[in-house]
Order: sequence, then structure tokens, then C-alpha cells
Amino acid sequence: MKATSRGVAAHIAAAAVGGPRFDTSMTAEQRCATENGIWLCENCAKIIDTDVVRFTVDVLKEWKRKGEERARKALENPRIVNFGPDFADTFLLVVIQRSAPSLNRKPLPPGMVWRRAITIRPIQARRQLLDFSLPSMQNTGLIKPGTCLLIVSCQNQGTGIDEYVKIDIKFATSAIDRVEIESPEVFQLRGGGRPSSSYASFMIRELLPGEHLGARVLAGANIPFTATLSSQNRSESPEVFIFETLFGDDEMTPRPPNMQPLP
Repeated sequence: MKATSRGVAAHIAAAAVGGPRFDTSMTAEQRCATENGIWLCENCAKIIDTDVVRFTVDVLKEWKRKGEERARKALENPRIVNFGPDFADTFLLVVIQRSAPSLNRKPLPPGMVWRRAITIRPIQARRQLLDFSLPSMQNTGLIKPGTCLLIVSCQNQGTGIDEYVKIDIKFATSAIDRVEIESPEVFQLRGGGRPSSSYASFMIRELLPGEHLGARVLAGANIPFTATLSSQNRSESPEVFIFETLFGDDEMTPRPPNMQPLP
């Protein structure tokens, strides 16, 4: 049987001036080193060079790290090449929201619409996230004065099932007002979470590919906290991201020509 290789060695940072992700601080030796290379199929090698905004150096280095880790594990246990938790790609996203925009707006003149700027500020992000779900809360009554909302979302972007996923939210002092869980039968509160407690521990028995589960933690404003993630696949994961959502003021603006009016 004859085999055909469709893999290509691609540069993470371009080897030539003007190329994708070219880094002027690198030496010629660094550009040619294996650390600056990633093995991809022909299609993916072309895609990453046509969209450098999406496929940054950090993203490609993370792909390389995960690919090499899976290959190393596959040498030890070839069964994981086709299935298993090693193909899970789970991360934890915590979105801080200190206010919810008011939905009580006065009537608009004809041809006008409301517009509100929304800023997503990274607080803890070791790499760029792709194709993820960013939750937000529009319920103005949930966030009371002197409190803030932590929207906790655990997401699996891989092709394998992650098991026994554990999430811990720990505050520097007694802070929690209450905890609300979207699907308590699968996203379980295993400790803390009561009024005036300083932590909340959650457990997910199985997190399926493409699935995202979450909870809302209402706590005192401006109280420092830490968030950790672990699972059967990884004792403690660095894949914890913290963002803050900031809402601007409502502004009236002319309706774009291609915008359909609400029924």
C-alpha cells in the first residue's frame, strides 16, 4: 500500500519580511528553528496565512503545544488517537458584569434605533479564544447596588468527552450573595455557594463536545477572587479566562438601510 503525506511544515512567525506574523525581534536562526514551526495539513496552512488577525502567534503556539502533547500521549497509548478524553478541549470563562443595561427606553422617532457600545476587557487571558460563547446578563434586577455578577461558563471545544470537571471560585473574604445554576442536574454545586460564603465549588460529571454549561454567582463588588479548573484529563488546567463586560450609554442613531425593523 502506498501512502501520501498531505502535511506541511508551516512557520508560526514568517521567515521573510512582509510574511504573515513576521516578528522583527527574531533572529534568522530563531525563524528557522523547530520552535517556530507547526505541522498542518495543506488547507489549514493556507488558511492561517490568510487571516493573521484570527490566527495569531499565541493561537498557533497553543495548537502546537496541544498537538505535541497528544502525539506524546498517543505514543504511550495508541488508543487515544481515535477517542477518549485527550481530545477534550475544555476551558473556563468567567465574565464579570458590574451592571446590567436598562431595557426601559423611551419611544424612538421614526427611522432611529438605539445603540449601546459594549466593551469586553480581558483581565486574565493567556491566549486568544476562537469561536467561543460569551455570556451576558440583561436582567437589570439581578445586579443590586454594591454587588457584581460573575457569569461562569465551562466550554468544551474538543471532540472528546471531558469527565469530572471541577470548577472553584474563591473570594478573599465572605462575598457570595447567591448562586444560580442553569442546569443543576449536570452542573452541580458541590460546596459553598451559600449566602456570605467565600467560595463555590462546582462539578460536571461529563462535558460533551461542543457543550457549554454555566452558573451565575452574585457577590460583593470589587472583592478579589480566583478561578481554577481541573478534570480527570488534567489535574489543574491553565485554560482559565477572565473578562469584564462594560456597557456604554444608550445612543440614538439612524437605522442602517439593511436593518429589518422589529415586529
